[in-house]
Amino acid sequence: MIEAILVVLSKSRPGRDEDFNDWYTNIHLRDALRFRGAIAAQRFQRSVVQPHALSPKFDWRYLAFYDVFNAALFSREHWDNALTTRMKVTDAFDDTVLEDYHYYPLQFRDNDPQIPHRGGVILEQLNPAPGREQEFHDWYNNEYFPAAVARPGVHSGAFLTFRPHGQIMPTTPVHNYAAFYRTNDATAAQAWQNDQTLRGSALVDQSSLVVSNWDHLTPRLTTDDVCHTTAAALAAEERARERMGDKIVTGGREKLGH
Repeated sequence: MIEAILVVLSKSRPGRDEDFNDWYTNIHLRDALRFRGAIAAQRFQRSVVQPHALSPKFDWRYLAFYDVFNAALFSREHWDNALTTRMKVTDAFDDTVLEDYHYYPLQFRDNDPQIPHRGGVILEQLNPAPGREQEFHDWYNNEYFPAAVARPGVHSGAFLTFRPHGQIMPTTPVHNYAAFYRTNDATAAQAWQNDQTLRGSALVDQSSLVVSNWDHLTPRLTTDDVCHTTAAALAAEERARERMGDKIVTGGREKLGH
């Protein structure tokens, strides 16, 4: 059972995309899924097609979701292992700003569990309008979410909230709520572009609202996939580790607050 979803936004250092992606896909995901508390993980890349213009300050290029059954345990595993031989971090990773928080599900809906998700993701990051949190919560949960998850091309959706419990980082996110909609139709983003319900709602803090579209980058990887790996996946991991070599981050554990 999923207790929380770790939502990670990341980017590479200039000119280091290939190094960063090789490390993240073939090393980092697999290292993390060897930690206790994890179920699965998947990566996405920012799409060139966005439902709304993104601020220049939103310079994240990659999105990862980690399905977690014990957030506190998964975080503790990170504190104990990050930047050691059990979890090396490439110096191609731009860690000047970290967006790495567990969000806890309020509602989840899968339109057809028999159809696998092979597409992208619409990510909403949002806050209630000041003084209207309960109204926002009820409206999003009971009205907006059911309508959004029923849009054409949407495979499934989740509405989530931030809680201080079990966090890896000692900081709090800009957004107290997040929602994501997995899509199997490349045109699904048009529904968010054409629909003004979210952007027109007085219950949503419009100044902090971000709606972004992400393309599929890697298949969903499970702990079982890692523990019972294939020869091809193991070879890819070994090649990536050899390529990374000693080009790793050696400091910065203080950012974890432990």
